[in-house]
Amino acid sequence: MAGFMKMGSARFDAPPPIDTAAAAAVSAGLGVSAAMGRLLYRRGCRTADEARAFIRMEDGVIHDPFLLPDMRAAVDKILSALALHKKIAIFGDYDADGVTSVSVLYLFLSELGADVIYRIPRRSEGYGMTREALSELAERGAELIITVDTGTTATEEIAYAYELGLEVVVTDHHECADELPRAAAVVNPQRHDSEYPFSGLAGVGVVYKLVAALESSAHNVPTAEATMRVSEKYIDLVAIGTIADVMPVLDENRIIISRGLSKIENTNRTGLRALIEADAADAGRGGRAWRRPKITSGYISFTLAPRINAAGRMDDASLASELFLSTDPARAAYLAGRLCEINRERQRIENEIAAQAIEKIEADPEILRAPVIVVADDGWQKGIIGIVASRVTEKYGRPSILVSFEGDGGEHDVGRGSGRSVKGFDLAASLAECDDCLIRHGGHELAAGLSVERGRLDEFRARINGIASEKFAAAGGEISVTADDVLDPAELTVGFADEIHMLEPFGVGNPTPLFIMKNARVASVLGVGGDKHTRLTFASDGASVSGICFSVSPEATGVGEGDVTDVLFNLDVNEFRGERSVQLVIRGIREGEAVTEKRRECERIYAIMRSGGDGDRPEFGRHVPDRGELALVYRAVRASVNSGKAEFSAEEIAEQSFGKESDETVKTKLALDIFAEMDILSIITTDSGTYIAAEPKIKRKADLQSSVILGELRRRYSV
Repeated sequence: MAGFMKMGSARFDAPPPIDTAAAAAVSAGLGVSAAMGRLLYRRGCRTADEARAFIRMEDGVIHDPFLLPDMRAAVDKILSALALHKKIAIFGDYDADGVTSVSVLYLFLSELGADVIYRIPRRSEGYGMTREALSELAERGAELIITVDTGTTATEEIAYAYELGLEVVVTDHHECADELPRAAAVVNPQRHDSEYPFSGLAGVGVVYKLVAALESSAHNVPTAEATMRVSEKYIDLVAIGTIADVMPVLDENRIIISRGLSKIENTNRTGLRALIEADAADAGRGGRAWRRPKITSGYISFTLAPRINAAGRMDDASLASELFLSTDPARAAYLAGRLCEINRERQRIENEIAAQAIEKIEADPEILRAPVIVVADDGWQKGIIGIVASRVTEKYGRPSILVSFEGDGGEHDVGRGSGRSVKGFDLAASLAECDDCLIRHGGHELAAGLSVERGRLDEFRARINGIASEKFAAAGGEISVTADDVLDPAELTVGFADEIHMLEPFGVGNPTPLFIMKNARVASVLGVGGDKHTRLTFASDGASVSGICFSVSPEATGVGEGDVTDVLFNLDVNEFRGERSVQLVIRGIREGEAVTEKRRECERIYAIMRSGGDGDRPEFGRHVPDRGELALVYRAVRASVNSGKAEFSAEEIAEQSFGKESDETVKTKLALDIFAEMDILSIITTDSGTYIAAEPKIKRKADLQSSVILGELRRRYSV
């Protein structure tokens, strides 16, 4: 989902109705709370047996690796190279998926006795295989190259490899072009001719299938037994790469991640243990309290993966692969510490680029209003702009693309871009529709990259926004987040929060549950960590619950004490001094549904009274202001103007005039109309419905009894 949605910009919806009787049967059958029964039902579990199977992962299966296209050819080619003692080179990508892919295959081939080396390009070399890298590997004596997490679109480069006398086996998971490279094998579940039951494997997931197939063939054991053997050795790295590459937590990925997280919990892998311990040192350096973490997909995503990825973004991804291959505790500790240092530098540069990008966006109304934000600069670090694009998308709730140009400012300078999207807008597919004005592009629905000439950036911006305008219009306007359930305060219990963990691991396809609490009054707003975060306390139906807004200042929440709000949140448990209590991890806040309905009713009554309708409804007479009430409103407006706040809403003035719990918005709006008519105050109504007031240039005592508006209101409603 998008990031925090503040008051006034929140776009979240309650879920559609369900069969409550069936959900109750699920709850009763499993002995869980009613809220958990509804959650399981909405996750597709229509009976208690289905829910039980989902929780126990009985519906999952690890598929036969030989169902992948070209797997037999790949295994035969690799085993032949092993038998002939050929040097094998692994070529991988520089992200966490690529690094774990290289590590798993290198460890496995080394165990088989292979003469094996690996090559991970620096980001400055560009994505994928290059002629220079292939020439280097040939000079190092390589005879067979196995690509991991890359290679599917490297048609020309692989042809060049064969010119050098190299053979190539491709393992990858990215989208395939119509023409596949002429390699000895192209193992990819995304192939158009693939009959593999699941296409959502990460690059390291494909490697996992390859080593299982090799284990089966090399030792003549059934594939199920071979898979168990390689799982015991490598499933931790496979899980890390799968989570880091944001693969769907469905089908066999759910089993891979679940087993991998359990393995990491008590890891004896030297490098991985060192990285977890280095996080402790980072926590102390940053002033954070650190305790042994619970190993979840969130911990991998937000703690370990950024440190692994930082190597490829800022320096050399081989540092991360060396860490996973290391068996020397001292060397592993150094490498883990180095990754944390690089990550801190990455964070510093990320913050600088983010500030520059937001300044550019805010300064250009056309970019700010566009359905897809496209912003560019010279010299932004290419390994960082993807993360910044994520932050821009979170801030504005729209797809964004950041482009970094190199060159002397000419129209043919090439810029590399990285984009992030929102659910409902397939960024990779949309870039494909702009193919003729881009040099290259690729990626996934929610994240993609591109290259574009400087002279064609405006054309590309117009094209992608035209596509987005059509798609968003077809979707009915802004794309919103739909919560899993609307919870009553009484359902916000530690027990239910614990039950939610039964659905883990979470990720794409099985997201962390989102809930809404309606009409909760804000009891307090407190800055935390120097106002970097905000803790909110809500009162609802006599209950009190607290929540945390991470990386959101109190001002940025858009709420104050006394506001009635609807809250979008994940449910968590806060542990402090041995006590466990419910905590909301707040994802969005909007005006409470009851407040919105009240405002609409006020607008309806006000419109009727000003238009002269419904004269036979004397109960409307209570909204007609008397002389004393007019004086209260006048003093409140004067106080606002004198304090420097010339723009205000009718609700704000009504609160100042009649009290926070009053219901006098209609009366206030009528009073403001009277002041404008009589030139008692200079009042302008804005397009957004707020008011701008000022003292009139010529002051004179006004006779309110001569007000046409007031006279008509009194006559019509018998005041």
